[in-house]
Amino acid sequence: MKIFVKGLILSVISFSIIACSSSTPKCSDGETKDLVIEIAKEQLLKSGFGSVIDKLEMKVDNIRTIEYQKNIDKYTCQADFIVKNKENNQQKTIPITYTVQKTDDGKKFYVEVYGL
Repeated sequence: MKIFVKGLILSVISFSIIACSSSTPKCSDGETKDLVIEIAKEQLLKSGFGSVIDKLEMKVDNIRTIEYQKNIDKYTCQADFIVKNKENNQQKTIPITYTVQKTDDGKKFYVEVYGL
């Protein structure tokens, strides 16, 4: 578990994922938080820690909107990414920053996460 948390913290600077939406979701919207967690899980798989995913509970908490750029409909967000081991209840909090932005055609949005 300790190796996993260190690997998660040190291994990723930025990941992005695409989803569909009619408008850009805000920092605290469920679909945004779900994508942040999905990005973290993808990083675990790429780092060789896929076997521990089911043993972990992940959540995005204490979300703050740092900036909204109206002209490009982009949110910059900060939050605490909390990883909890279901077996022993050990928990690690990682401060993260992420952005949410629509594609030019407005049909999809990107979430990029920094600091995992």
